[in-house]
Amino acid sequence: MKWPRIVTLAIVLSTPLAARLAAQQGITAEQAVAMRQLSNVRISPDGKRVAYVVTTSDLKESSKNADIWVVSAQGGEPVRLTNNKASDDHPAWSPDGKWIAFISARDGKPQLYRISPNGGEAEKLTDSKTGVLDIEWASDSKRIAYVAVRDATADEDRKVKEKDDAIEVDHNFVPARLSVYDVTARTSREIVKGDYQIIQMAWSPDGSRIAYTTMPTTRADDSRFTDVMVVDVAAGTARKLMESAGPDVNPSWSPDSKWIAFSTKPLKNATITQSKLVVVSASGGTPRSVISDFLYEPGQSRWSPDGASLYFWASTRTRTELYQVPVAGGAVKQLSDLKGSAGMFGAGQPSLSADGRTLAFPRTAIDTPDEVYVASLGGAWAQTAVTKLHPELAAVRMGAGEVMRWKSKDGMEAEGVVVYPVGYQPGKKYPTVAIIHGGPSGVWDESFAANWYNPAQLYASNGWVAFLPNPRGSSAYGEKYLGANFRDWGNGDYQDIQTGLDYLIKRGIADSTKLAQTGWSYGGFMSAWTLTQTNRFKAISVGAGLTDLYSMYSTNDLQTVLEDYFGSEPWNDEGAYRRASAMVHIKQAKTPTIILHGQADTRVPIGQAQELYMGLKKNNVPVDLVFFPREPHGLQEPRHTLDKLKREYEFFAKHVLGIDPAPKKDYVP
Repeated sequence: MKWPRIVTLAIVLSTPLAARLAAQQGITAEQAVAMRQLSNVRISPDGKRVAYVVTTSDLKESSKNADIWVVSAQGGEPVRLTNNKASDDHPAWSPDGKWIAFISARDGKPQLYRISPNGGEAEKLTDSKTGVLDIEWASDSKRIAYVAVRDATADEDRKVKEKDDAIEVDHNFVPARLSVYDVTARTSREIVKGDYQIIQMAWSPDGSRIAYTTMPTTRADDSRFTDVMVVDVAAGTARKLMESAGPDVNPSWSPDSKWIAFSTKPLKNATITQSKLVVVSASGGTPRSVISDFLYEPGQSRWSPDGASLYFWASTRTRTELYQVPVAGGAVKQLSDLKGSAGMFGAGQPSLSADGRTLAFPRTAIDTPDEVYVASLGGAWAQTAVTKLHPELAAVRMGAGEVMRWKSKDGMEAEGVVVYPVGYQPGKKYPTVAIIHGGPSGVWDESFAANWYNPAQLYASNGWVAFLPNPRGSSAYGEKYLGANFRDWGNGDYQDIQTGLDYLIKRGIADSTKLAQTGWSYGGFMSAWTLTQTNRFKAISVGAGLTDLYSMYSTNDLQTVLEDYFGSEPWNDEGAYRRASAMVHIKQAKTPTIILHGQADTRVPIGQAQELYMGLKKNNVPVDLVFFPREPHGLQEPRHTLDKLKREYEFFAKHVLGIDPAPKKDYVP
């Protein structure tokens, strides 16, 4: 059976259901996991329509599916362009506005497809044996560049069939290739055959060249060795744009094809150094910085149609804002006033119409889930939501929030977000959970949080205050703050969090006798560290946490990140790594703890969880250890995300509130 290619989104609530939702105080875990996720917002060249991707979760199958939608830039009923069990993603408008190219795995390996924005059948364009990874239209709308991993050799195929598949560490890398698909001739031509990974690309407006970003291998640790290359499409000759020891990324062409803007930073301490936005001649030369004293880190840039300025998003403390800077250099101008965020992972390159007058972007706020927004540039900022992705939550009350600042133990100012319980009453003290972000260079912003990584709204719905601190080491506060935890994990950053809680208690918001803490990755490190430093919490959750930094160094996939923070390898400074390891102080731990970890995690290997579990168990501290099969560093399967949300809350309810949870029921919608 073939699904219709144009489906309108219409959800009608029955009268009993509508009445029930009208009285609902806060979002449930099931509703949170079932929420539609927005990504890849792209405006059409004429500025009249917006394409975007909506990802839905199927709890029964524990799977996700992404589809492409289109909505008028004026708002109205959206149109669903794709409806396939395999995910359809990476929508890209042709410059003439007649087509949307996208990537889909509906026929097995991900391939390049195109579809009319008016609907109809999608047309498959490639037949890559390894699968298409990225796509980009040429300005003539007749060619599409795409990236795919190199085809296996005959010897590699033979070894797979014969199970002669020993893994030789650091030697089994298969490089990517850059090809161009001719839409008229229906043919592909491979133009870049380097022995490296290609992770970004951008056509020159004149259609003669492609700038692309390379990594030496797919190893995460090699992400600091990225370079920007330029290839002549006709000749197939490629050259490096400039020599640089550190990472160079995000190439963007000027309208006249003479200049390329990109982001660069030095190799030394790359993790705790902000990228600089520079411009260089497309033929090579010395790059010139266009921003000298801007506090925040510029995101991927987009040229104005006249080539005189660059637009970019930047995380600005707890918000995301759009900025403009003259290419010749000068003052950076803030254009937007989102009063919220462009989402957890930002908005990427600004999505502008061809004339540069209309902008489309995702936007969310503390008590408002994400939607597609449109704004006009050139006048006073005014943003308009053009989608309604969450009608089932329209009558659900969410926790309100605010940004809070306080002084840490050493006098440094820290900041964070506080999400209040639904129905919050000033003057009343509430159980409080501190949720620590990862990184440590992550940041909590003013976005809607009801997911496995940040379940603030789930706690608000259950009568808790959720405290989201941005301790020193967080991004979005400038380079000095970003590097303020150098060789200091577990000291100043720990005090930033604890003094923030002290401030909430002093204000009469947090109940000092009912505190919990959770976090994932570095947030898990901080939670593990905290349980060995204080007994003020009644329960702690450690998600994919670093617990023994010495053993962590050689078993994870990002050694250089730890080198950046600690100054050297552990065998050259054992004291620095041991001092910040929770396992060294494990005999001081008394707090009931739940440990949650993806079983396929290579970023923080499961040995870190096992060490903490055994240390707590042998010292008679109440502890649960839960592994999620197949999961990498972040949870992906819907059933696992639901399990994490409910299991963690039930653990906290038991140990903080003294509430024994009801027998666990399997949720099948």
